[in-house]
Amino acid sequence: MPPYQKKLDRRDFLKVSLIAASSPALFSACESKEIRGLSRANPGVTPAQLKIVEFYSQAFILGPPPSKELLAFVVHLYTPEEAEVVQHLPLIYGRTARAISPKIKRPENEVETILSRIADEKRAILAFGEPGKPRKYGLMPLVPGTMELVMMEGKNDDWHRRYGQLFEAVYETGYIKDVLKKRLPATRYIPVQETINAIPTALSTDRLTQMMEENKSFGLGTCQCRQAKAFSGHDCGLPRDTCLATGSLADFLISRNIMRRVDRSEALESKLKANAAGLATMSMNVEFREPNISCSCCGCCCVILRTISQFNTPGLIAPPHFIPKRDESKCLKCGLCQSKCPMGSHFLSEKGWAFRRERCIGCGVCASVCPARALAMEPVEHYHRPPANYFGLGLKMTPGYLYYLLS
Repeated sequence: MPPYQKKLDRRDFLKVSLIAASSPALFSACESKEIRGLSRANPGVTPAQLKIVEFYSQAFILGPPPSKELLAFVVHLYTPEEAEVVQHLPLIYGRTARAISPKIKRPENEVETILSRIADEKRAILAFGEPGKPRKYGLMPLVPGTMELVMMEGKNDDWHRRYGQLFEAVYETGYIKDVLKKRLPATRYIPVQETINAIPTALSTDRLTQMMEENKSFGLGTCQCRQAKAFSGHDCGLPRDTCLATGSLADFLISRNIMRRVDRSEALESKLKANAAGLATMSMNVEFREPNISCSCCGCCCVILRTISQFNTPGLIAPPHFIPKRDESKCLKCGLCQSKCPMGSHFLSEKGWAFRRERCIGCGVCASVCPARALAMEPVEHYHRPPANYFGLGLKMTPGYLYYLLS
């Protein structure tokens, strides 16, 4: 068995699934007021589809509350036949067709065919398995998870276009404002490297090239956020072939034909081109030696940046290590900082230049495009470097997570 499969099967996902299995709220009967209301208003929807709505809406996985938008998304994602099977899947590390077969009184081979289709064609559920053994299947949260995996392959057909539109409708309900009342620093933004090269306090984790040096495996896929927004009528025209995975995560996504394998030089080139186009480079908020995902984000499409640009919430973004400082004597008042900043942090008017510090993610795009070098990135005091691993990240996110659950 390839080593990356063992890591993902046993170490990363099994721990999460054991925690999920201990939560009595998951996959409870469809008895909530909201679910009953959806059932009465939509008599053609099956109980299994309603049960999946309830799964995606669990606070445990930071889901949106039950709504007509979420129901429409689920009905599109799973046919009644598929939902009948999927309703019996646990979170992440899962269940075999043999285990589900007696629950729905259908032959094991039929259940396996349905699960394989959902996992390998729709990409809506996870599938794991060692050679010669039955595969196990599991559900994912809506975000991050289901939304990204379905869109990452970059397919452009009627089904995927409708999927993107329905996800956008769920996101536009603004449920994220309730989830992010406190900061959940799951991600961080890496400054454009040329803007921090001369800064002595810059860390290895501040440098995009270090991400490449720490890893040997790289996978490249489609930006799910810009794809979904384009399907919903907003195409910002920025590059989409920018979603990068590293390490064992890249190996896993490549093995599922969700990403294509690239070498170190192509991986770096894709990120440098994204920076040049005005996109901000994101990674998970851990050291680069851990399996990682790196998006290149715009403020108009990215579901992470829109938590700030659209919903003005603390967001999923860790505080930046660097912020821009302006030298007024050099400033040409050309407006490039305003037009290129993905977060709208810079504002130029007849009264002069203004900087909205609370919106800045420290990406350095503004400093990199300034023709007069009037903007320079400077370190922030009391910066905390990223956690060493995902366990440490979980601990860092715990206060905000518990606040959401308890409130």
